[in-house]
Amino acid sequence: MTATITLEPKKSLGQVFLSDRNLLEKVAKLAEVRDEVVVEIGAGDGRLTGLLARDARLVYAVEVDGGLFGRLKERFNRIPNVIPLWMNATELDLSDESFAGTLGKKVKIVGNLPYCSFVRILLTLMNQMERIEDIRVMAQREIAERLTAVPNTSQYGRLSVTVQARASVRRLLTLPPQAFWPKPKVHSVVVAITPKQLPFASKKQLDTFDAFVTAAFAHRRKTLLNSLVGSTAWRDDRKPTEQLLAEFGLPATCRAQEVSVSSYVNLVSRLTQIEPTLLDKDVP
Repeated sequence: MTATITLEPKKSLGQVFLSDRNLLEKVAKLAEVRDEVVVEIGAGDGRLTGLLARDARLVYAVEVDGGLFGRLKERFNRIPNVIPLWMNATELDLSDESFAGTLGKKVKIVGNLPYCSFVRILLTLMNQMERIEDIRVMAQREIAERLTAVPNTSQYGRLSVTVQARASVRRLLTLPPQAFWPKPKVHSVVVAITPKQLPFASKKQLDTFDAFVTAAFAHRRKTLLNSLVGSTAWRDDRKPTEQLLAEFGLPATCRAQEVSVSSYVNLVSRLTQIEPTLLDKDVP
């Protein structure tokens, strides 16, 4: 059975709407909402929003499309636990007064994130994990594969390391193209991203880690050593960098995609011990 959607999707926003009623129910069930505050990203016309509101204490329905935002306000005008918000999720700030109803509690993130801005939105959320209880979102299958990738695979990269350092990731449900309108060319996957203890005590250390990983994967065909030495974010002295890698059993010939998440954490922890001035730099 297909839900009726009347507004024309905008390609510029990467809009595709989950239109299969049975799968909408499944996605809502997989969100496992239990009297929590939910931030739904990409609320669309509110099909999933209404299902989430049945069990949530409060739902912030975030939508960047002005037309759909108007539809949300009209649809949930008399539903007290749904608050539509017109905003760009790539700039989402959970400490903003718009989310005053969270009362300092952690929120659950749910939604059908736009294909074209999924990674930017997710990286925005990664920097606010202390405010997030759990994330249950729909992603393109290719993105889901990158999120769950392991070393020595083509999918393993910056996104894999950045997210897995902060959270555990599971694939819950695959959604076929025909479940959406308009029909995309790819399958989608519901993923669960559950925060774990952050590997660093300070935000500066975490920023340094992100910059280190970005530099490491900037040139996948280069060795990790050459990528780091060639990056303006780090020292250009080859020998100390080679010694740092050797300290953790990493040969000078290894590439970024061969290094585990835990090894990246250990490398940056050690690096900030022997060069604490890195924490005073404005890393890119």
